[in-house]
Amino acid sequence: MTLPPLDLDSIMLAAHVTKVFGLIHRIAYAFVSPDFRILRTSDNFASVLSLPGERYLGQPLSDTMWEFVGVEEELTAVLDGRLPYLAFERVHRRQLSGQIVYLDISMTMIHDYELGRGLLLIAEDVTHTAEAEQRLTQNRNELALTKERLAQLNQDLQRLDRLKTLFLSMAAHDLRAPLTIIRAYSDLAQRLLSPETIGKVQEFLRLIYLQTSHMDWLINDFLDLDQIEQGSLRLQVAQHDLNPLIQEVTSLVAHLAEGRGLTIEQHLHSQPLLLNVDAIRIQQVLFNLLTNAIKYTTKGGKISVYSGQEGETAVIRITDTGIGMSREEITRAFQLYYRAHTAADVSLLQYNETRGKGLGLFIVKMLVEAHNGRVTLESERGKGSSVTVYLPISTNQFKEPSRSGIYERLPDVKKRRPSKKR
Repeated sequence: MTLPPLDLDSIMLAAHVTKVFGLIHRIAYAFVSPDFRILRTSDNFASVLSLPGERYLGQPLSDTMWEFVGVEEELTAVLDGRLPYLAFERVHRRQLSGQIVYLDISMTMIHDYELGRGLLLIAEDVTHTAEAEQRLTQNRNELALTKERLAQLNQDLQRLDRLKTLFLSMAAHDLRAPLTIIRAYSDLAQRLLSPETIGKVQEFLRLIYLQTSHMDWLINDFLDLDQIEQGSLRLQVAQHDLNPLIQEVTSLVAHLAEGRGLTIEQHLHSQPLLLNVDAIRIQQVLFNLLTNAIKYTTKGGKISVYSGQEGETAVIRITDTGIGMSREEITRAFQLYYRAHTAADVSLLQYNETRGKGLGLFIVKMLVEAHNGRVTLESERGKGSSVTVYLPISTNQFKEPSRSGIYERLPDVKKRRPSKKR
């Protein structure tokens, strides 16, 4: 019988690959005799398994590696072929430096003509993988804990939100009751006083009436903001002529303009502009726009109120000669709580009249969009501002402002439509 010639080059190459693979993956091996003694090992066996010296050669396996203490039956089953292998995963050992390493250890049967019958022990250093798994587990646990905390915080926020809504409703009710009485009696007093009554008294009563109306608009702003946040704003729609609504609000704020030395001009459409709108909300829009124009216009300035029609669209335009806005400020003007003007700008005005929370233009935008309309702003520093509201004349469809107007990172919030008024 002639044996084929040995391919020494292939054998040397395979040996070289095995050596490199062992260096990269830190794999060590040993040949174990049938009586479970360590007979041969790789050169890196001691370093990979963190064993002191080479005193383990010829020694019982259980004396060298504690993992094999008490598993003689399982090793015998592997040796006899009754078990395919015996494995221990993520065995940790402490090196002399104090570092913890993790090993995957396996034992399989070997029956070779040259080596004889025995067991092949392979140990692989899997420290990096084990540490990554630990970090992943830790991250998952932290994520789960964070989710629990977020869920609890969400419940707390919902509870606080309900309390806030309840508080606003109670506050509005408690504020409106005395305001209604004050306004009713001031109106009654003006009607009962004779023409000969001293003019100052008439003026005081008129101011009381106007200021209570002013407070009523502010209450509406806060209540509408809460409803917009909740996604529950409802419109009380009916047919109204736009011009009388403009005239009423303009007369209400006229005293503010007079006190600042400002002139308000009205250029209203010659024909009625009949729209299906919520009159209270449209007047609220007008009130916010006019008071904004008054706040940011210096003494001697002018405010113009225009109404007109462009096709099937009613147009309201309020223009002032105030301090104006920059381009960057214009892009943010309709954001919630944003106030454009700097301290230097406000110093040109009366501070008490320019204080605010940045609600006005945001509420204007939300209420106009609820009527399927839109609002635009044009302004230039030192040359005033012009706000234009476009409201559809022919449509009877109305929508509720979405919360995405407030929280720009939540664009997918479901929009609900209010029922039509019958």
